[in-house]
Formats: sequence, C-alpha cells, structure tokens
Amino acid sequence: MNCSRICRIRWRNILSQLRPEQKLSNEKEKVEMDERMVLSDEAESMLKKMLPSLKSGDGPKKHSDTEDDEFLDLTSKEKIDMDSIRARGFLKYRYNYKPPSDLEDQVKEAVNAVFENVNSDIRSIDLTKNRHLKFQLLDLLGKRLCHVVPNSELHQMKTVGDLIDFYWRPVQNLTEYAQMARDNKQTLPKNLHIMEHPFRFHPEDIYSYHGGETAFPGKGGEVISLRNKRLYRQFKPKEDWFDFEEDSFDYTRQDEKMPWDPEIAERMDRYPTKRYNLKTKRFKNT
Repeated sequence: MNCSRICRIRWRNILSQLRPEQKLSNEKEKVEMDERMVLSDEAESMLKKMLPSLKSGDGPKKHSDTEDDEFLDLTSKEKIDMDSIRARGFLKYRYNYKPPSDLEDQVKEAVNAVFENVNSDIRSIDLTKNRHLKFQLLDLLGKRLCHVVPNSELHQMKTVGDLIDFYWRPVQNLTEYAQMARDNKQTLPKNLHIMEHPFRFHPEDIYSYHGGETAFPGKGGEVISLRNKRLYRQFKPKEDWFDFEEDSFDYTRQDEKMPWDPEIAERMDRYPTKRYNLKTKRFKNT
C-alpha cells in the first residue's frame, strides 16, 4: 500500500509538470496555504512574549529550601555588625553609643513625663524612694537613647544627676587593640603597623602571593574555638598522595550546615529568638 501511494504521488508530480494548468492550480493552493500560515499582529505579539520561557536547554526549576525560608525575607540594606558579634560575651557593650548634644533636655522631658511636681533642679531628684518610678524613668530613657543602664550599675543610679552622668559617657564595642588598629587620626608612630585580623592561609586564595601552595603540606586548616570558626575559614589539608589529584580531592566545607557556618550564623544573629536544630537543619522558635 505504501509503495502504491508513493508511485501515485510521483506520477502526479510528473503530470503537473506536463500540464501547466494543473501546475498553476498547485501554485495557487500554495499561496493560499502561505496566507493561512501568516500570523496576525496579536498572535505574533503573544508568541514573542512566550519565546523567552521556551528557550532550549533550560532545565526545570529546582525547588530550594531558601525560597520558603522565613528568615531570608530581609531587605538588602540590612547588614550584620561583625563588631557586635565579636563583642558578644567578651566586652561590656555590644553597641556604640555617642551622647547627644541635647542630652539634659531629653532627660528633663523624661523626668516631667514620669514624675509630678518636678523642681527646676532635676539633678537632685532622689530615685531611691520609689523604685517603680525609677524603673519607668530608666525604661523610658533606654528606649529614647538606645542605651540601657547595665545591672551592675543600677545601684549607683541614686539621683537623676547620676543618671545624666552615666549617659554622658560614650560607649564603644571595640577593644583597645582594635581601636589602635583602626587609628583614623594617625596618632600612632609611623614605624608601628598593627593588623586587626590574622592573615590565614587558604588553598583557594590562588591570587595571593603564595598562589594557594602551602609550606606545610598535610598540616593546618583547623580553626579552634566556636567564636573564631564563625569569623575565619577552615579547610581540610591534603595529607595522602591521592588528595593532590583534583578529581579525588574533596573541597566540601568542614563547617557546612553547622551553627558556626557563616550563612547559618548570619541568620542566627538576625533572629536571637530562634534556635538552630542540628538534626533537622532548620530553625525553631524558642
């Protein structure tokens, strides 16, 4: 059957060449088919909109956990203050505080809002008589000035004058060594150079002066203490001969998905009310 159909088509083509009338009719049919195949303006515009999504070679979209993560709905302007992280559990304050120029006026407004029948000399007001009013005043000033009196100095706040003297003292979350390393006023001697952070070797720093080649093969790479693991990179050194082959060497991070992983630590610092579970690898409300 297939051979007979092919023969008929061939004979039809041969006869159309011999008969010009049939040839003209075939050409008219082709023109009509071409006109039917022409797209309208609306269809052409719709097709152009659909083409970007139909590119060849685009694989299916992979669903990642980060899309549904409630901890990543942050603006790009928000940044982590590394000085605040380093000061945690080490320094007295985790933030910087600079007293405003109108400090006494702000304290006076807070005193008038809490106390009744206030005298002109607010510095002599006794705070030890009524602890409830003292708490209200300290809480109000802490919210307005973004600086709270620590527990170790609460017993020293006996009068409003002591409170004013406390808020006149500036606060920094840097050590004296870090302040010397960041000496912007250039008060240090010219022959003195201070490095704030240590320079650690890492094999991925191929553009450094060592080119990623270590002078102590099979050693190093480990970062001690949880605090430093969140600040500095660590790697697995090449010990055996087969580790030096690029195909067999494992470049996976040693601290991946751990609490001191920079990505996990960044999210933990943003949300102190959340706790990271090592088993489920997710955050939970505390």
